[in-house]
Amino acid sequence: MKYIYLAKQYNLVVGDKFELFYRGVIRLHNPYQYYILVSCPKGNPYPRYFTYTPKENEVGSYSLKIQLIDNDNNVIDEGETTLIVEKPNKPDRKINILCIGDSLTVNGVWPQVGYTRVCLNEENPKGLNYGDVLNLMGTCKIDASGHEVGYEGYGGWTWKSYCTNDHIGLTSSVWITTKHQMTEEDQHSLWQSNGYIWILETIEATRLKFKRGPNNVSMLSNLGKTLKHVANAKHQKELKIESYEYEKTNPFWNKDKNDISFKNYMKQNKFRIPDLIYILLTWNGLYVPYNHDFSHHIDYAKIILRKIHKEYPLAKVTLLGIQICSVNGGIAANYGATGPYHDTFGTISSAFYYNEALEELCNDPEFSSYTDYVDTKGQFDSEYNMPSVLTPVNARSKTTELIGVNGVHPNMDGYLQIGDAFYRKLVFDLNRIK
Repeated sequence: MKYIYLAKQYNLVVGDKFELFYRGVIRLHNPYQYYILVSCPKGNPYPRYFTYTPKENEVGSYSLKIQLIDNDNNVIDEGETTLIVEKPNKPDRKINILCIGDSLTVNGVWPQVGYTRVCLNEENPKGLNYGDVLNLMGTCKIDASGHEVGYEGYGGWTWKSYCTNDHIGLTSSVWITTKHQMTEEDQHSLWQSNGYIWILETIEATRLKFKRGPNNVSMLSNLGKTLKHVANAKHQKELKIESYEYEKTNPFWNKDKNDISFKNYMKQNKFRIPDLIYILLTWNGLYVPYNHDFSHHIDYAKIILRKIHKEYPLAKVTLLGIQICSVNGGIAANYGATGPYHDTFGTISSAFYYNEALEELCNDPEFSSYTDYVDTKGQFDSEYNMPSVLTPVNARSKTTELIGVNGVHPNMDGYLQIGDAFYRKLVFDLNRIK
């Protein structure tokens, strides 16, 4: 039985602290039930993770091996990978980058981290201070110390969403402008208006995005004046609807061609030819526990990759894998004890298998010359970087413990970790730009 899921390689940067978390590479409900033996010429293995901060004279490749060993010294499983250490080099021209994603990208944090760590003189961690050498394009914007960072990120979207124009009309999610107190604890809660169920997907200061519940194909004109709580929210006060609108349509959709076109998108928005494209998709659609069939994602991923390569044959594409979901209650908080995602380890297993499918796609001879995979899950601390709150250990105790309150969306530290994985691959790619 395979339990260890290491990527073929991991990119490390001189002076940057790399951490490989066992939860993200060992597919076991309790990965610590076995002794975890890590062997590598560099770095330090600790009980929860391996860490290594390369020095300038350590540029090169290093083999890392992980073994699971029982109490009788039997090897239960083992896996190997290669750590590739590189020193950053400042590009001699401005590099054009497009970042694409779903709700993990809505806030723009991971693209912002990549820009900040390369371009600015930040601290903790120290920025490379290369100046404005990166042009991150996109119709969504985030500020990075006075510098504009663009991207495309929409909650609830999948590979299919970026291949079609379905996100408008009777299947579209809806933005509701309302006064609210919603937090991460309320994400994926159920609400009702005029008999239709709406599921809270994305939370902003003055508005909320709801995707449609089962059999909800109502027109927006049928939306009432309020949304009433049905299940799973901590903040259950009735929401008064001030205004509403359909979610934005596919930014890459070319109405004239009735198809997606990255060239048309670039032309319409006056963006430059992309050198590098990074895609982080998709937690959405991993409904089946222990699932191995991801054709509903991979088939559309191939469409996007082929379209990019046809229109921009020199562009390099990186698929960022998804991180592991909450392991301490976040799934229970969002999904209860029935329905999609409620099986925590089944969901974790599906995430492992989906990441494996992404890496296999990148290694496919059709795509391998211009597509890479990044193992985000291995570089993400799912035990501590998912939203949690201190909660009494039982109804009669004042003793508290940390319990997860969100299934698949990280806390800010988690978003920053995804950004760090992006940064490491970005340095690797910048070293190869001509």
